[in-house]
Amino acid sequence: MNIPYYELYRMRADRYLLRQKLVAYARQHGLKAAVRAFGCARNTVRTWLRRYRAGQPSSLAEISKRPHHSPHQTSAGVEGVVVRLRRQTGFGAERLKMEFDIPCSVGAIKRIIRQHGLVRARKNKSQTKRCLRAVKARWRLFQQMVADTKYLQDIPYYWPQMRRWGLPQFQYTVREPVSGLCLTGYADERSKSYAVLLAERVSAHLAWHGVDLGGVEWQTDNGSEFLEDQHQRGLPSVVRALGSGHHYIPPKAHTWQSDVETVHRLQEDEFFDREDFAGRAQFWAKVTTYWRYFNIARPNRNKNWKTPLQILRERDPKLDPAIASWCPLDLGAELSQYFPTYRPRGGQDLPVHP
Repeated sequence: MNIPYYELYRMRADRYLLRQKLVAYARQHGLKAAVRAFGCARNTVRTWLRRYRAGQPSSLAEISKRPHHSPHQTSAGVEGVVVRLRRQTGFGAERLKMEFDIPCSVGAIKRIIRQHGLVRARKNKSQTKRCLRAVKARWRLFQQMVADTKYLQDIPYYWPQMRRWGLPQFQYTVREPVSGLCLTGYADERSKSYAVLLAERVSAHLAWHGVDLGGVEWQTDNGSEFLEDQHQRGLPSVVRALGSGHHYIPPKAHTWQSDVETVHRLQEDEFFDREDFAGRAQFWAKVTTYWRYFNIARPNRNKNWKTPLQILRERDPKLDPAIASWCPLDLGAELSQYFPTYRPRGGQDLPVHP
């Protein structure tokens, strides 16, 4: 034999054939010759010679070394309790032990969970996003409108043009998650006045094109332009007065705004990082063209390559398709028409009717 017995054994080849050859060689040439030829211990040869039974191939099969009796083995009753509690609560082994005082070790609980296939693979970020998209796809249209504000001063390619031509410094965005429809406005300040004005215009736009405002729920973060108190009305009061609902996201729950934040990043890549403007008029022409393209003609990869308008038509054929022809608002110009002397100051003041 060129390869010793134990090396072949560690290779995990067909060990039964190896033992068969060992026994046959030892029976023909003797124990010492088999030890030299196979490079193994005498006890190994003796063991397989003793176990060998002519006409019984199973006599050379591997014998389990598992003990016949384990006095510390977890009982079937305790095992059933672990399986039931794991399925009901989803708790890990340590918490199951602590919460329910299970009469076995944490290691035993882990083993039971593993043996019954109750170990859940940890979801990665992409899987979580896909699951959330699947849930939101089942919502009805305009069940929720997500509003947020985008800073434009921190975009390096846009900032010099903004300074030169006096272009808007903030974008106010409202997005409908099911279709991806976006309704936007622009201003030079982050102000409650502009947030309220956009909410009024968006609500009027939706109602004009056949959306029941009573079924719309607005969601905002806790930015100063959306907060209000008993002395100052804001976006929440306005949308509620129009029949819609409103809720704030929990503090620091930034992923709740992912529907609109995703669009902000996308628009920065496709528009603000590559467009040149020769003045304010060209900015408004280009930004209007972009949002018309986005809502009417741009397929969304995460929505089965459909445009917002296509999804709107599929989900509600009676809805006026002109709802997608939103024109971005110059919120500063709109507000000055009604309050010529009003100047926003850092997002806190609202105009007061005389």
